[in-house]
Amino acid sequence: MKKRLLALLAGIFILGIASSGGAIALFSDDFNRENNDTIGNGWYEVEYDSSDVAVKDNYLRLRDESQTEKDAAVIKDLSLTGYMNVWLDFDWAANNNTEPSDSLNIGYDFNDDNWKIVWTQALGGSEFASVSLDFLGVLDNQSNVRLAIWVDVSAATEDAKIDNVILRGDEMGAAPVPEPATMLLFGLSLTALAGLCRKKKI
Repeated sequence: MKKRLLALLAGIFILGIASSGGAIALFSDDFNRENNDTIGNGWYEVEYDSSDVAVKDNYLRLRDESQTEKDAAVIKDLSLTGYMNVWLDFDWAANNNTEPSDSLNIGYDFNDDNWKIVWTQALGGSEFASVSLDFLGVLDNQSNVRLAIWVDVSAATEDAKIDNVILRGDEMGAAPVPEPATMLLFGLSLTALAGLCRKKKI
């Protein structure tokens, strides 16, 4: 009985280590700053009108005054050397003037203007929704990445909003860290084992 319990505890511990995640926040922006047509925090802007890209009411607003391809965009330069399993979390919404023919897009390139679209969303008005976007390894250990967010809309009164941007990744070669729930279970099991051994001695 004691040997079986020890084997079970070892299995729980190993499983916890193997399945745990040690993701690191590589970049984040919640846009909680004063309204401004220059958004800052390392982003640079592609726009026709100075207010097409702006921080408004604690979110990033993208609209398209000239209605040309990728006119209202933000781009972030990133070095992901030493990181793998990169993914992007963010919240988005669109105003009620948008239509299903309008879109919000996420893409990347390697500073070569060969943009790859990895996510596109038809608009049409929406409450805020959350997205977790897995880059499926294509950004792993890349030193010269540009991440872009842009809209393609048909009128200047149409816009999309972005909030709570977090880019995460796992450090390559780092030892995984056990999840708290696994460690709690392991600790409780050890307590039970100690109680069992004490009972046998009595």
